[in-house]
Amino acid sequence: MTYREQDFRVNSFRDIADRYANTKPIRGTKIIPIGSRTRKFEHIIKVSDTRYDMVLDHSLTSNYYASGKYEVITWEMKKDIEVVTIYNNGFTSVYTFLDNLLPHDLRFYIYGGSGRQYISMNWKQSKQYEWVGKDEGDKDYYLPKDYSKPIQFARKNSKWQHIGTEYVFRHAMTQVNKDAKAEIKPYADKFYEWITTVYAMLPCNDWQYTRKMASELDTYMRENGIQSVPYSEQQKLEIEQYKNIMRDEKHPMRLHLAVLWLRTSNLYDYHDGAKTIKDQTEASRVRGHWNRWINKTLGLTKNIHEAGAEEVK
Repeated sequence: MTYREQDFRVNSFRDIADRYANTKPIRGTKIIPIGSRTRKFEHIIKVSDTRYDMVLDHSLTSNYYASGKYEVITWEMKKDIEVVTIYNNGFTSVYTFLDNLLPHDLRFYIYGGSGRQYISMNWKQSKQYEWVGKDEGDKDYYLPKDYSKPIQFARKNSKWQHIGTEYVFRHAMTQVNKDAKAEIKPYADKFYEWITTVYAMLPCNDWQYTRKMASELDTYMRENGIQSVPYSEQQKLEIEQYKNIMRDEKHPMRLHLAVLWLRTSNLYDYHDGAKTIKDQTEASRVRGHWNRWINKTLGLTKNIHEAGAEEVK
């Protein structure tokens, strides 16, 4: 039976207090496991009669990429109100902890392929299986991957309410350097026109071909100065090399640079090969991808702010 199929969830303050009082310590230690005795790194610490911490201790695991001892979930009684505090430091071991040990009605989930993590408040099982998704509880609360930004819920009767600070995820915002973009636009546009003329003849859905081209481009860059400058200056020199390649229609790396973009563009399908642009909508989509790639590859953007958690005012 897998860990996920065993129900060790802690559903109330009384539940954690009883589990602490009624569970024998791991032999030879004072460790009170939360659930399975084979997972002693997930254990309970009694702070006081009104507070218990559910702790993840990486010193008791074989995870070489994580260290430290963390309170992941704390349970407190404040008069007649239960308060749960949930922490997240971005370790996968914390995700497993939250996924398996939070109450049945405060559920952890990761939204799609975004990597962003949420707590579904007052979640109710509506299916035959227990996978949690968006909008299945009263409200979803963003849980930052930042130990200094926990989120809290309180309950006096049957339903949880969010208390304290609420966070939202804010995407990074960038700004294009318009003057620099105007300087490279004439030869970048010619390079784009050439690529969209010849792309159908290139086997960019063949990973061996694209890997070979990328390797040769990397070798060229290293042999032409990249290694001769400090690391902090390498990106600047690389950008200048890319500009030189675009300007020179006979440059030996011109095709290689084209492939560098084409392998991630929506002009290719890895099963069917080159795609035909059928209408203006598809043409605009391809051009938009090109513009984003050019802006990033040639360092034409700067971050106004980084992606991350932001407090809800």
